Amino acid sequence: MSDELTVLAVAFGERLTEERQELYCRSLADVAQEQLRVAFRRARCELKWFPKIAELRELAGALASVEDGRPGPEEAWARMPKGEHMEDDSVVWCEEEQAAYNACRSLLVAGDLIGARMAFKERYEKELAQARAQRKAARWTISAGYDISHRLTTLAAAVLEKRITLEGAAEFVPVDRRADFAQMLPPAQAQGLLTGRVEKLPDLPGLAGVLAKMRMEGTLPEELKADPRSSTPVDRSPEEAHQLREKVNAQIEFLKRSRNGHRRRTT
Repeated sequence: MSDELTVLAVAFGERLTEERQELYCRSLADVAQEQLRVAFRRARCELKWFPKIAELRELAGALASVEDGRPGPEEAWARMPKGEHMEDDSVVWCEEEQAAYNACRSLLVAGDLIGARMAFKERYEKELAQARAQRKAARWTISAGYDISHRLTTLAAAVLEKRITLEGAAEFVPVDRRADFAQMLPPAQAQGLLTGRVEKLPDLPGLAGVLAKMRMEGTLPEELKADPRSSTPVDRSPEEAHQLREKVNAQIEFLKRSRNGHRRRTT
């Protein structure tokens, strides 16, 4: 780092004392070397004056871009599948984590956990520095393992952290485990999972809203699933049609009262 600072000072015609150089080195010691190389190169090409410490950290992606959702090296390594049964574990990872994992996977398979950790961190820091220097948005993908329970908890956490959408997660949830997955999410996000669809409940007024919600929840009686307005045959007399409408309206009112009563008992 001292050499890079010296080159930078020469480029800007800046006087760099030993004390100032030591201060810069201490203040940038936590930034990965690859990130610093990017920062010094950008400073020479993009800035008009010798950069302050905060400017170098920003150019390195260690200040302005740390809130991009990507985890730090240690957190990223902790999230990676490891051990004898690593094929069972699921992970929702960013592109940089995936690249680093691929770089250390052979060491993991061989059982060299220490070597794998070092290889992962070295590659991830490099990928992270490049992505943040280019201000690339994080892109998340799902690697689904064989352990379904672990998969569900991983997907639910990723949905809550807004790394993936509910629709994307639902594609990896077996039909017979949707109820379990729905219980891991807030009610507003879980709606529709139990009926095989991932969608929001419609906000419709009156009877139309009641029927739409019951249809999505799978509680609508068979005789009400068809649209009453289109179910009346042309050869039905006006009196018969009137009686049918009265019957349907009575059933709807009964169902509304039943649902409201259930809601009051559970609140």
